[in-house]
Amino acid sequence: MIFGNRATYDKMISELEIKAYDRIFEIGYGHGLGVRKISSKFDCFVSGIDYSELMFNEATKRNRKYIENKKVELYLGDFLDSELISNQYDKIFCINVIYFWDRLDKPFSKIIYGLKKGGTFCLYMVHSDDLKKAKYTQYDIFNKYTLDHVVDNLKLAGFSDIKYKFNKGYLIKCRKLTA
Repeated sequence: MIFGNRATYDKMISELEIKAYDRIFEIGYGHGLGVRKISSKFDCFVSGIDYSELMFNEATKRNRKYIENKKVELYLGDFLDSELISNQYDKIFCINVIYFWDRLDKPFSKIIYGLKKGGTFCLYMVHSDDLKKAKYTQYDIFNKYTLDHVVDNLKLAGFSDIKYKFNKGYLIKCRKLTA
């Protein structure tokens, strides 16, 4: 999984347009590769949450020096049950996480709440047809959303300037334009 997401992280980080002193939040940081890539290249603060204790431990090891230097803060838990402070982050992103959300209204509302005005939310998801073909996604825990469904829910949550690129999956980028 870590090697398969390496190129996706590079594309995601480019789309985030990270600036000095940005506050960034990753939902589902996994092994912590994205956290490390960002923390090693940019003067910013990165935090995130992941549901897996194994991934929390791996990401903590991978990012130990950034955690000790107070550039990174990692949490163990379910994003949907977590508390985000209003207007706290400049950027929020997730890669291959959307499939585990049974509904999109709650996570998207929580994300827009946590973003500052002008903040960016980026997500990556595999095309629903490709997801349906994969053996590992045949379990009921995988929600196979279409691009249209995701975009409609982003609009309902209040996101604007919604754009996407397709390359083996969708990298969707949108903004919070209101206070």
